[in-house]
Amino acid sequence: MGLLLVLATALISGVSTYVNLFAVPGTSSDAFVTVRNLLVAVAIAPMALFVSGGIRSGLTSKQWGQLALIGLVGGSIPFLLFFHGLALAAAAKGGPTASFFYRTLFLMATTLGVVVLGERARPRVALAALLLLVGNAFLLSLTSAVWVDGTGFVLVATVLWAVEYTLSKHALRSLSSGTVAFGRMGFGALFLVAYLGISGQLAEVSGFSGGQWVWILISAAFLTAFVATWYTGLKHVELGTAASVLVLGFPVTYLLSVAFDGARMTTDQALGVVAIAVGLPLAVGYTLLRDAWGTLARFWRGADAPTG
Repeated sequence: MGLLLVLATALISGVSTYVNLFAVPGTSSDAFVTVRNLLVAVAIAPMALFVSGGIRSGLTSKQWGQLALIGLVGGSIPFLLFFHGLALAAAAKGGPTASFFYRTLFLMATTLGVVVLGERARPRVALAALLLLVGNAFLLSLTSAVWVDGTGFVLVATVLWAVEYTLSKHALRSLSSGTVAFGRMGFGALFLVAYLGISGQLAEVSGFSGGQWVWILISAAFLTAFVATWYTGLKHVELGTAASVLVLGFPVTYLLSVAFDGARMTTDQALGVVAIAVGLPLAVGYTLLRDAWGTLARFWRGADAPTG
C-alpha cells in the first residue's frame, strides 16, 4: 500500500506542477506560498489530531524539536528559494535548466537514505538512477546555459528538500505520518508568516484578487493531497525508492502540456519518457511491484464483489 500511495503522490505532483504554471504568475510568490501552505496546514490538522493518535498521544520536547526542524528545512525556506529561483531563471530564459537541478532530488535523497538511514545500496538502483537522470535530460531537451540567475536558489532548495525527506523518514519511525506532515506544514507556515512580517510583505496578501484566491485554493488542494499521500507512503517505503517514484511526476507534467497547450513531443522527449518508464521499475524492484499489484488487484476484486 505504501508504494501505491507514493505513486499517487507522483501523479498528484505532476498535475500540481502544471496547475502552478497558471497559479503563481501575477502574484507575489512569497505571499502565494505562505497563504497556500497555511491553508494546507489547516487542512491536514485533523489528520495529525485524530488519525492514529497523532499529536493527542503527546510528544516529547525532542520530537517537537524534530517537527520544528522539518518545518524549517522542508516547509518554509525551500519553498521561498524554489519559486524565487524559478522566476529569476525564467527571466534569464534558463527555466528548463534550473528545473533540471530540482529533478536531481531523487539522487540526493537516495544517497542520504544510504548514508544517513542505512538503506541498502543496490546495483539496480544505480542503473535506475542513471536512466532517470538521462530521461529527465532528454525530456527537457536542455538547450539553455547550464547556470543562470536563479539556478543556485533552485539547487539549494532541492538540497534542503532532500535533507527534509531524510529527517522525515527518520521521524516516521516513531511518529505517525499525520504528525510529521503537520509538523512540516504547520511549523513551515509559521516560519513563512514570520518571514512575510519581517520582510514587510504581509500587505501583499490583501492585494490578491478573487481569481488569484481561486488559484491559491486549487493549488492548496493539490499540495494537501501531495502531503497526505507522500508522508503516509514514505512511512512504509524506503526513502530512495519513494524519491525515485516521484520522478514520474515530471513526464506527467509534460504530457499535460502536450495534451492541453499544444506542445509537440520531439524524438528526444519521447526517449526521455521511455527511459523514465524503464528506470522506475528498476528503482522500485520486483518484490514491491508485485506486492503493490496484489494490493491493487484485491482492492478491485473487493470493489466488484456483489453487496447483496
